[in-house]
Amino acid sequence: MRLALLLLSFILPVTGWAGWLWDSGEQALPKVQVSEPFVEWRSGPAVGYPVFHTSEQGEWLQLLQRKTGWIKVRDERGREGWISVAAIAQTRDATGELVQLSVPSFEEFRNRRWEAGLMMGEFQGAAVTSAYGGYGMTRNLSAELWASQVLGSASELRLVNANLVHQPFPHWRVSPFFTLGIGHIWVDPKVTLAEPEERDNTVGHAGLGVRAYITDRYFIRAEVKDYKIFTTRSTNEEATEWKIGLSIFF
Repeated sequence: MRLALLLLSFILPVTGWAGWLWDSGEQALPKVQVSEPFVEWRSGPAVGYPVFHTSEQGEWLQLLQRKTGWIKVRDERGREGWISVAAIAQTRDATGELVQLSVPSFEEFRNRRWEAGLMMGEFQGAAVTSAYGGYGMTRNLSAELWASQVLGSASELRLVNANLVHQPFPHWRVSPFFTLGIGHIWVDPKVTLAEPEERDNTVGHAGLGVRAYITDRYFIRAEVKDYKIFTTRSTNEEATEWKIGLSIFF
């Protein structure tokens, strides 16, 4: 029983972003016992849904499904509803011990090590889509890898970067950061051009941005970067990029 609950605490947060249903058979569903005076049931996985039922101390509940900070439960009479993860974390398993469930919080966000995200914006006036992954070496300094695609009217650009990110105020819920990095850019001109020229160049950048913690494991990230493109021509090129997107931390 305890092993099943430990597996639940690992699997549910990872798969809860898209929502999932445990369908291995009713005998495999973990059960928990209410230890607080009562817990509230809502009709959906958010505080905006109405409270329609409560379970009192001593009642047993089956855990069915998790969506972000909510878990769908079923009682012994077959009724189903949604209870917050924080409330489920106060219940007990068959051994009488507190259920081991991950309850992401702002404190975990402050102490995060890994993060990843998807962002969109503009690169020198053209649409850009980027994905990144980052590792926090210290509370103030992290390393990141980026991959971006830029779809312009005259050419398509692919860009990879390795960045160092400095966050001077990691304890703030909305915290600014500065980034410095180097990478490579590939330019594929459209075939409609009279003299298409494929090229690839080294790039460097400096930028600034902000992270804003939302809830659970999610935060918003926005940033602006100035690029220097080192070409073989007589002069180098410059470009400005801005992006905003949703990130998740681990």
